[in-house]
Amino acid sequence: MSVNEVKIKPAPVQFELRGTGPPTSRTFVIGDEDHTLGNALRHILINDARVDFAGYCVPHPSEPVVHVRVQTATGNEGAAALTATEAVKEACTTLENQCDFVLEELEKVLPEVREDREWMERLAAEELQQAAEEEEDEEE
Repeated sequence: MSVNEVKIKPAPVQFELRGTGPPTSRTFVIGDEDHTLGNALRHILINDARVDFAGYCVPHPSEPVVHVRVQTATGNEGAAALTATEAVKEACTTLENQCDFVLEELEKVLPEVREDREWMERLAAEELQQAAEEEEDEEE
């Protein structure tokens, strides 16, 4: 390992929901993520008119976790307010759709990207199958 390589331990939690007050205000702690996901979610959330505040932070560079804070507008009379959880779910769906669109457009222009993706998917499937087989062997 070179001097510039840093081994970061896996996050102690994969996901945690923080906040006690109204459901329109929550902090989402996402493990094994960093500025890439935090800023993308923040950007999508802040472009939603129903969201009053969206921000994120990475508490420390050696801690593989991102905190995403969301506050949504309270509902008008008779209208139900969008909860922070619903806002994040919608933002995640939007982000996934945007990533799929970019990947599809990239694969149209550069066929080798599609080949690489397919190869990586096969490799991941093989690793999952191998891990499942090892788990079965351990149980026996």
